[in-house]
Amino acid sequence: MTVLRRLIAADEAQETRVFLLMAAFGAIVAAIYWFVSYEPAGTILLAGFGVATGVIAARLAADPASKRLRRRGAADRAAVGGSPASEDDSSGGGTRGIERPFLDESGRLPDATIAPFAVGLGVALAATGFVFGLAPVVVGLLPLAWGAWTWLTAAGEELTATEDERD
Repeated sequence: MTVLRRLIAADEAQETRVFLLMAAFGAIVAAIYWFVSYEPAGTILLAGFGVATGVIAARLAADPASKRLRRRGAADRAAVGGSPASEDDSSGGGTRGIERPFLDESGRLPDATIAPFAVGLGVALAATGFVFGLAPVVVGLLPLAWGAWTWLTAAGEELTATEDERD
């Protein structure tokens, strides 16, 4: 049972387990797809999906902040009298209540803005210039420039405000 628990990373945070399952899914589907179709492009894309999500899962599992939170959760459970691997725990995660190791609620939340949409629209319009010529590039530069300027200005203001709050 402990081998199975380690294989599914039961003591990892929910985020890590999701990426581990996505990596396994990508690898399994890539193998099945190859043997069913012998088509290299789709197989490479599916395997790449599995590898990319596996790298993210490894990064999440190896992060010192995540390990620190898992240790703190285990210490909290031991202090309360619960076992580290309590089966009746319904929190849904191996961290027993600590589901988001990278959740940092300190600081300010950025204001709502349409700037990211404008940047995306500008890039999309400019990219159509490969097909339709120079006109869409010129049209796409306006929302791209405005969105980038607005977004970067807002980010600078948020940084300044956050630094002022710390002082």
